[in-house]
Formats: sequence, structure tokens, C-alpha cells
Amino acid sequence: MSMNKEIREVLCRLKQGLSDLYGERLKGVYLFGSYARGEADEESDIDVLIVLDRVDNYSQEIDHTSELVAQLSLDSDKSISCVYLSEDRWKREETMFLINVREEAVPA
Repeated sequence: MSMNKEIREVLCRLKQGLSDLYGERLKGVYLFGSYARGEADEESDIDVLIVLDRVDNYSQEIDHTSELVAQLSLDSDKSISCVYLSEDRWKREETMFLINVREEAVPA
């Protein structure tokens, strides 16, 4: 899978920022969607799955990362869409969404 340099840079900065915010709680960062499949166009957003040790309150995770995600979106001129998931759900849950994401996920 060839990912362009710009997207790779955004993912690298996002992962570093998330690592700074979450420390040991961060268990994984994965690109999925059109960029992971190599089907992205100019209008495509960057879909990212963020795996944490636990997700007790989804909206709290959004709030916790909103400044980082907004800054990276502005810097890259790309919308970044994040999905937050507990490590347990990432490993065990078998929803169609997660099955598809696991198939195409590219670790950041």
C-alpha cells in the first residue's frame, strides 16, 4: 500500500500527539477507510481508529483530543475523523465495521 508522504506525516504527528496525551493508555493508532485502501481523492477525510486501554466516556475522548485533531486538520487541509475504541473491543468484537477495519487497517 503506497500512502502519500503528506498522509504519513499527519499520522506520525497524530500518533506522537496522542502518545503525549495518553501515555501508556494508547494501545494503537490505525488508518482505515479510503486512504488505507488507496482509494482516496481530494475530498476524502483521514479515518483513524484510536485504540485505548479503555473508553469510559466517548465524548470525553473527543474533547481530550479535539485541539490536537483540529490543529492537524488545519495544517494538512484534510478532515480527520477519529473513532475511539477500547483494546478489549478491538481484539474481541466482531461487528461488520470492525471486521472491515481490521482487514484494511494500516498501523500509524
